[in-house]
Amino acid sequence: MSNRRNDVPTMSNPSAPSSRGTSPHKPPTAATDASSGRPLVNRGRTMFVHSVLVVFALAIIAQAVQVQIVDRDKWANAATNQQVKRLTVAALRGRILDANGNVLVESRELVRLEISPKAIDSTKRYGDARGVIRRELAQIGVREALIRRALDTTKGAVVIPALYAPSDVDKLIQLRAVHQTRELRRFVSAPIGIQRILGSMSNEQQPQGGVELELDPLLRGVNGRDELLKGLESPALARVSAQTGHAVTLTLNRSLQEIAERELALAIERTGATGGDVVMLNPNDGSVLALAGARDGRPAANSTPLTEPYEPGSVMKPFTVVRLLDLKRTTADEIINTEGGKWTLAKREITDEHPHASMPVSDVIRLSSNIGVAKLSQRFTPREEYEALRDFGFGAFTGIPYPAESRGRMPLPWRAFGKPGGWGPQTGASVAMGYEISATPLQIAVAYAALANGGEVVQPVLIREIHDADGTLVYKHQRRVLRRAVSEETARSMQTMLESVVDSGTATAAGLETYDVAGKSGTARRAGTNGRYINGAYNATFAALFPAQAPQYVIVARLIDPKSKIFGGVVSGGLVHGILQAALATRDASLDRRELAKYARPLRAPVVKPKSPQAIAAASRDSARFDSLRAPAPAPVAPFASAGRVVVALPFVASTSGLESTTTGTADNMNGTAVRIAAGGSLHPPLAAGTQFVPSVFGLDARQAARTLFASGFQVRVVKGPRGQTKPAAGAVARAGSTVVLFSAP
Repeated sequence: MSNRRNDVPTMSNPSAPSSRGTSPHKPPTAATDASSGRPLVNRGRTMFVHSVLVVFALAIIAQAVQVQIVDRDKWANAATNQQVKRLTVAALRGRILDANGNVLVESRELVRLEISPKAIDSTKRYGDARGVIRRELAQIGVREALIRRALDTTKGAVVIPALYAPSDVDKLIQLRAVHQTRELRRFVSAPIGIQRILGSMSNEQQPQGGVELELDPLLRGVNGRDELLKGLESPALARVSAQTGHAVTLTLNRSLQEIAERELALAIERTGATGGDVVMLNPNDGSVLALAGARDGRPAANSTPLTEPYEPGSVMKPFTVVRLLDLKRTTADEIINTEGGKWTLAKREITDEHPHASMPVSDVIRLSSNIGVAKLSQRFTPREEYEALRDFGFGAFTGIPYPAESRGRMPLPWRAFGKPGGWGPQTGASVAMGYEISATPLQIAVAYAALANGGEVVQPVLIREIHDADGTLVYKHQRRVLRRAVSEETARSMQTMLESVVDSGTATAAGLETYDVAGKSGTARRAGTNGRYINGAYNATFAALFPAQAPQYVIVARLIDPKSKIFGGVVSGGLVHGILQAALATRDASLDRRELAKYARPLRAPVVKPKSPQAIAAASRDSARFDSLRAPAPAPVAPFASAGRVVVALPFVASTSGLESTTTGTADNMNGTAVRIAAGGSLHPPLAAGTQFVPSVFGLDARQAARTLFASGFQVRVVKGPRGQTKPAAGAVARAGSTVVLFSAP
């Protein structure tokens, strides 16, 4: 009994702990093992599981944030790419035009065709698809062998290699079996000399040199974007139209450019020269009107008037004399001792082509005295002479937008920045005579422009205007004066001296019967690649101001190694004479005719001797004999406004009853035919939108004819046939961008 009582706790001390270690205030829980008294759930393990669950939840939230917020665009684009096809719409590259609005280069959208022979079937709209394909392919000039292959159902897809205007293949591209790929191509209709300025485009439509490269950010436009829902157009998807590039208008005049190139080629052939250059410049605002270059009987590979400097010779003499006149260190009538044509300076003998014992300063320019200008140059310090020529722009870039322009060479009269320099005892005289200095034809033209406009050196420019895709003017050239080289009074005095050079000096070959011409000739020995002068090799140069009293042109003409005669006033002066005659006979020659008329010479009627009856009869027989051999007169042309600001000369389309033809002798019409509209007549019927006349190309060679058709907005395909004819014929109305077949004699 005692043992049992000991096993039962007594109630005498309620606060005493039990033998199991439990408090009377904390009764045992259900999560306790009855035998051992330990908890059934481990608290540490529970906290670990809870922590893992929290971390997992946070990871899910973080991933959601990453996907829906941080990488939202990435996954949205991925989802879109699975459902939507995005297409880039290439922008049309901006046009480049000449000063008169003629298109020189433009981009056009063309089509490349791919035919799937196995997909050819009949359609209700066109009837037999096989016949349609055969007929249309033959019409656009595809070879018969390729047509048969395109219709052979045993063959795979056949690609037609050429590119076509969409309007020429509109029936083909609507057939199931014909697939089209649209491509942009750059078409150039500019003369060769302008092409050298424009630069070119690679097959990948990347600009390569010239204006195309310099103004690429403006010309290339902004590409558009189109989106298709798995090949189906949907108005709910984004679509951004492409923005056409800016249109650039150059200062170059296409008519003057063609005149310069033609006259240069004729002069090279006439004189046996190996090449030459021509620059035409407006001296009042610096506009470059024409740049022509030729080497070895072919157009030069680049714009040589800008890239190839040379020792110009006596054309440099006026700049030494005019600065001395401006400094009051000489006068036009000061007598210079010219030593009878021979003079020695620092052991170097200087000779004159026209020896005189003495002559006034004005005759030093008129007769191009080497001795006279060499003696006058001694009145400068080397620094003063260097600065005089530098102020006219020699030895510095003109700033024209052409990547490969040369700055020429002008030696420093002192050492600078560790470079060699310093003039010897003969350098001042040599530089004054146009040796030991090199300049490009453009630099010479810019310097003579300062003499022509009253002493101001103006910035030469190639870009006249820039318009955006909407036609809004965003840039217009404003005359920019770089510096004043001499006073206006001194410049006018030099103009008078230069006028005497053509009137009775060394360049009478450049004179005209109708207007006075001023200028200066230069004949300089030509150095080879080793720096040594070549026997019998010369650069013949003539720089002209036209008209002499108020110049509107500065023309610099250079011939390399002429064979017949070497003097610049004779060979290059004759070249300038031909250019001026042609320019005066051209309507759009960038001339102010009203201002020019103030300085026209009065023409004297020629003395006509009476002819004998025998001479009159012989002349009548000769006229009848040769009438049948004369080419018919070209069709009269009139300006026709096409898209934008482009003006293209196209034939009249009118009944003969509405036109009256008269003969005129005005310089504005080179053909000598004036056409006016009689009462009730009309030039042409109203044209439908997107159409225009096919121009006449009669009398033009294949190259000129193709260029004329391109300039009018047509594609050209040349085939054998009677030269000068086209299909459609001249005067017919055709869609702009369609193909005109040009016949060229084999």
